[in-house]
Amino acid sequence: MFKRYSYFLPDLLQSWVIVLLLLTVAGGLTALIVNLLLLHLFPALSGGIEIVTYPLIFIPAAIYIHLCVTKDERRVKADEATIRESAPFNKPDFGKLGVIKTFMLLVPLVFAFNLITEPLSKWMGVPDFLETLLVQINENKIISFISVVIFAPLLEEILCRGVILRSLLKHTTPLKAIVWSSVMFGVMHMNPWQAIPAFMIGLLIGWIYWRSGSLWSAIFIHFINNGFSYTITVLFPQLPANYGFIDIIPEGFYFPVYLFSLIFILATIYIMDKNYGKVIPA
Repeated sequence: MFKRYSYFLPDLLQSWVIVLLLLTVAGGLTALIVNLLLLHLFPALSGGIEIVTYPLIFIPAAIYIHLCVTKDERRVKADEATIRESAPFNKPDFGKLGVIKTFMLLVPLVFAFNLITEPLSKWMGVPDFLETLLVQINENKIISFISVVIFAPLLEEILCRGVILRSLLKHTTPLKAIVWSSVMFGVMHMNPWQAIPAFMIGLLIGWIYWRSGSLWSAIFIHFINNGFSYTITVLFPQLPANYGFIDIIPEGFYFPVYLFSLIFILATIYIMDKNYGKVIPA
C-alpha cells in the first residue's frame, strides 16, 4: 500500500515543514473552517465537533506528500537512469523473539511506561481544555472511540514513524532521528500537558520501530495507550482528570511498583535489543 511512498524521504527541515506548516497551521485551519461550517449548518453538533473533524488536520500534509511523490515519479519517468533511494514503511523483523511474544510484551510495557512517566504529568497539572475534552468524549463515546483510539494511532504513527522517523533514519543517526521525530510528535499535540508525555512515549515507540521495522508495532502501542485512557474516561467519568496510578496503588506499595515497572521496561528493551533485527539502517 505504501510502496510508491517509500521513496519519499524528507530531511529534517522538510519534516519540520510538514509538522509545523502543513499539519499544525494548514491542517489546523482546515479543521477549524470545517468546524465553523458544520456548526453553522448543524448547531446541534456544538458538543465535541473537534473530535469529529480531527482527521482533517492531516489532509494538507497528505496532499503535499502525494504531490512530492508524483513529481518525483515524473522526474524518474523522464530520466530512466535516475536511481532513487527508498525505505519500506513496514518491514518487520522480530528476530528470535517473534511477533507473538513481542505483542504480548508491548501491553504491559505501555502500562509500565505510563506509570514511570506519570509524576511528570502530575507535576504539570491538568488544563481546563483537557477537562472539557474528557467531558466531550463521554458525551460522544462512539465518535470519540473512532477518533481517539482508531484514527489517532493510525494517522499519527503513519506520519511520525512511517514518514518522518523512517526518513530521518536515512539522513542522520538513529539517536538523532528518534529524538527529533519524538519532538515533532510532541509539537503536534500543540499543548505542553500532552506534548511532553507524547515526546516521552514517542522515544519508546520510535526505538521499537527502528529496531523491529514494524509500523504495526508502533500503531499497536499507540492504540493501547489511547485505548486505556479512553476506557478509563468512559467507564469512570466521575474520576478527576488528574487521577492516576498513584491514586490507585495502596500507600506503601507505590515505590516498589514504580521500581518494578522501571526494571521491567529496562529488561524488555534489553530483550528486544538482543533479539530483534535492525531492518531500518541509518
